[in-house]
Amino acid sequence: MEENYYIKTLLEKIESADPKSFSQFAHEHPICFQEKKGNWLFPMMFDFYVNKIHNEYIISLLKELGLYLHNKCKNYEMSEITMIDRSLCIDDSFVDNYVLKVQNAQNDKPKFKDLNSPWRTRGISLALYEIPTFVLNSIIFEFKDTEHPYILADIAGMYMYGQKFEEGLNYLYRSINQLAMFPNRYWNSDYGLAGAANTFRLLLLMCPKNHMELYRKIYSYDYLYLTKLACTTNDEIFQQEAYVNRASIAMDSMARYIIPININPDLLYISDMYYAHYCNELATQISISSGWKYNMKSLTYYQHASIRPNDTGGYVDIEEKTYNEIVSAKHEQAKSIALLFYTGICAEDGKLTSRNIESLFKILQYECRYNYKETRKRVLNFKSYK
Repeated sequence: MEENYYIKTLLEKIESADPKSFSQFAHEHPICFQEKKGNWLFPMMFDFYVNKIHNEYIISLLKELGLYLHNKCKNYEMSEITMIDRSLCIDDSFVDNYVLKVQNAQNDKPKFKDLNSPWRTRGISLALYEIPTFVLNSIIFEFKDTEHPYILADIAGMYMYGQKFEEGLNYLYRSINQLAMFPNRYWNSDYGLAGAANTFRLLLLMCPKNHMELYRKIYSYDYLYLTKLACTTNDEIFQQEAYVNRASIAMDSMARYIIPININPDLLYISDMYYAHYCNELATQISISSGWKYNMKSLTYYQHASIRPNDTGGYVDIEEKTYNEIVSAKHEQAKSIALLFYTGICAEDGKLTSRNIESLFKILQYECRYNYKETRKRVLNFKSYK
């Protein structure tokens, strides 16, 4: 690729200009040379040479690299949605440490919680990997002051699944205040996008639907961040989860009032379920081994216009396009919807203002205190609770 060749050539110039400092950088920041971690190269290198080495020639080369990466990104159609601008990436590699600690603390075997199922004859369950209370508290204590959406949303999610909704609100509040404004520093961060998607997913679950204007704005942000994540992430699980969660909100009863009126959310769901299965090899393996079989959910909805098989012809009879044509067309249309939401937010129409955010969290606090069971049902949907 032209971009990789350009970066390689520039790195050779930097190494030639100061072999000792380049060797030091490579020793201190080996992670940015790893596969799928290249987005950290520019921010790590710029910080190293500007704040530690102070070599003006190398700094000028890095500025040249930043400009090249930025212009290269802008050449792509809908680049704000479909591309990561590597000149604007941040070094949030410290999140790796948090992720590793959480993974190491989780029990090896999941605990399954039965969910209320939309099917009469088939139950569904959620696999939860529990963390011993003492270990969980120590992780939260260590990272509670870290201002990163991924960590904040993850801690909030732990509290939510532990049925401690009020405890999670503070973390969501801190996260949304970093994400509501555009541009923001997490818009070109893999972990940032994943954290944003989780933040707005939880807020969408918690927000009562009768607060239509707030719900509409949260939905728009969630759809936007999920789309950017699906288009740009190098993480196979992040990508699959983005499609699964976007399919979920396409089926939201409010989707028809939020998504542009001439677009059928059912067809977006069909496409997203297809990609939740086929977007990468690991996604396909997970879809099959977990029993979710997202490709079959997609096909069932196409054939019956319902999650349940029935006697109707579904979209097979309604739509002139074939199944594959629908899947492909709606995959592209989802990007256009996200761009529409992005444009609206940047133009202030769809933006969550400071006043909106304060109102939202007053509502959520009230719901947690005085409508606890309804909140729990919206967020968790478990069949039974302890």
